[in-house]
Amino acid sequence: MKAIPSQSHEEDVTIMNLSKQELKSAIIGMVIGDGCLSINKGNRNAYFQMSHGGKQYEYLMWKKQILEQVTKCSVSKGQKSGFGKITDGCHLSSRVNPLYTKLHERFYLYYGRKSIDMYLLKRITPLALAIIYMDDGCCGRGDPKYWTKDTFYLCLCNFDYANLFLIKKSLKIKYDLDWNIIKQSMKPNSKRRYHNLRLLNKHNQRFVDIIKPYVEQVPSMTYKLGSYANTS
Repeated sequence: MKAIPSQSHEEDVTIMNLSKQELKSAIIGMVIGDGCLSINKGNRNAYFQMSHGGKQYEYLMWKKQILEQVTKCSVSKGQKSGFGKITDGCHLSSRVNPLYTKLHERFYLYYGRKSIDMYLLKRITPLALAIIYMDDGCCGRGDPKYWTKDTFYLCLCNFDYANLFLIKKSLKIKYDLDWNIIKQSMKPNSKRRYHNLRLLNKHNQRFVDIIKPYVEQVPSMTYKLGSYANTS
């Protein structure tokens, strides 16, 4: 993988020239995270799409640099809510490509709902793990009585318990990272709770060492490293 500093003044991001396998892994990470693969009626091949909030525009453009190694992508700013109101957001959509079709067959094999298998999990590289975390991860403090350090979470609410168990198992085998499956509310005072992954604090530094080189390529996302953002 060769990193080339971007010449764009609008997006202070790093452009990466990826191998075929690294590129495929990065896309897998994006689909596990905030992205999705779709096939329009009448088309044989799938395309990739995702949305982010306006504050994550730089991050979306970093992803665009990766995805355009497969095919051209279009980006639009401003998203229409269900009430017709224009919100501060941005949306990316790619052109169709057979690579997306093959991954669509993997991710949406059961009932059209996103799920994961060991074939996909074995292809999670450090870059893919960093993308999953930047998409759906967060860093916070647990109960001070038990956890005095920052705690890392993967809030993969789109996946059921069985899928999270596979992810937990794969990350242990591949990176020796131990995660607990916990139940959390996404909003304060909400009765609805989701299964998420919480990293054991003893593995914080190992996790940061894996993802930090990629998170630092997108300056606006380094806040997700918490107190580890300014450590070497």
